Amino acid sequence: MESAVAGVVRSLGASLKNLGLYPATHPLVRTPVEKCHTELAPFFADRTELALTVSDGTLVLEGVPIFQLTSSLELFMARLGAIGLPAVIFEHGVSVEDIELFVRFLHETREQGLPIPEIKSRLARWGVTHIRVTATDEEESDDFTLAREIYGNALNLVVRALKDVRHGKIPDGVESDRVVREMSGMVSRNRDAMLALTLIKNFDEYTYNHSVNVSVLSLAMAETLGLSESERIGVGVAGLLHDVGKTQLALDLIRKPGTLTVDEFEEIKKHPEEGFAILGKMTCIQDSTRAVVREHHMRFDRTGYPRPDPEHRINSHSYVVAVADCYDALTTMRSYQKAQTPRQALEIMRKLAGKSLDPDLVELMERSLGVYPVGTMVRLNTMEVAVVTGTPDGGKGEPKVAILFDRSGNPLAAPQGVDLKEPDPSSGRPRRTIIGTVNPLMHPPVSISGVLQAISA
Repeated sequence: MESAVAGVVRSLGASLKNLGLYPATHPLVRTPVEKCHTELAPFFADRTELALTVSDGTLVLEGVPIFQLTSSLELFMARLGAIGLPAVIFEHGVSVEDIELFVRFLHETREQGLPIPEIKSRLARWGVTHIRVTATDEEESDDFTLAREIYGNALNLVVRALKDVRHGKIPDGVESDRVVREMSGMVSRNRDAMLALTLIKNFDEYTYNHSVNVSVLSLAMAETLGLSESERIGVGVAGLLHDVGKTQLALDLIRKPGTLTVDEFEEIKKHPEEGFAILGKMTCIQDSTRAVVREHHMRFDRTGYPRPDPEHRINSHSYVVAVADCYDALTTMRSYQKAQTPRQALEIMRKLAGKSLDPDLVELMERSLGVYPVGTMVRLNTMEVAVVTGTPDGGKGEPKVAILFDRSGNPLAAPQGVDLKEPDPSSGRPRRTIIGTVNPLMHPPVSISGVLQAISA
């Protein structure tokens, strides 16, 4: 066992070391990759994955430590540490190409200390399908790390699925079901942690982040509605794949920064039907999920697209995804629009209620997110500036906040979580209260997930 484990890791190290001297096609780079693939095969006779971790400066594969490090193994371990890879999972079905691309990723990635979701996203863009990265058990000890891990899994899946469809492949619906179940569980466990991640906006990866965000927001609303587990998963999968039909449209059209022409908009309007057709070819997809993907732009007043027949009954879950879609789109900066604050987005959505959006669901989202949604910057009566990090317990009372700037406008060394219910000893009234919102453009950008992690440490 030990010799077999050592062989796998040493082959990886040899390929990585030689890649620094020779091109990727050279036998001294390619042969160790092929050898690694051959040596991995026997392990999958009785398991579906193998874990490679770095623990206390020691490489460990499936619990077996590698103590005798060659120079190539030291380089391999150093690259894992520098990039920020505490654990690498080889899945059943891993190919020679997966291993080769993974080694190239280690060699060519120059940034250090990347967050796990970013690494997952990059590996997906490289085309690595059966090697994944994860946090170690110690790093999963808090909800916010776990939430980022789950969000990263979903992002990774969306990247793969949309690219597969664009290349004529049909993704497996089982994977979508799995990641949505993970997100649904995390929404139930710590809604604030998951909702905070929807505020991480990546302009270049808008389509992917937007898909995951719509799924998270839809799951949060589904839970508030008290839907059954099966219904929640169906809504979450619909949110995750609601824009899959856009893969059938020209990339230039999808990415066009300016106003669309009438003909271009007619092309865009085809994506719900295209998505409906694609989901019909996928495994493990509920009929109701397909319906939601087809109907999410039909609008509450039935004036959207595709225009429903008079007798057509729109699935109520389609309105859930429509509200989530609208909220995330409004709070995201695009080339043709500035991002609205969470509170501004809800104010705009109130004006759309009864027209494009279900008024009851807009009210429910506002109630679910609170008067001051997670991510809203606020000024306190002490003149300190804080950011909302959580909704009130039970939906009532004051939100959770973390102070970012003191009363003079100076940033704190670290975010300071405070309890707005804490009384002032002299009066007995709350020491701090929210007196209004603050324009976030007047202050340096804030990473909400970073704030949450800091105050939970």
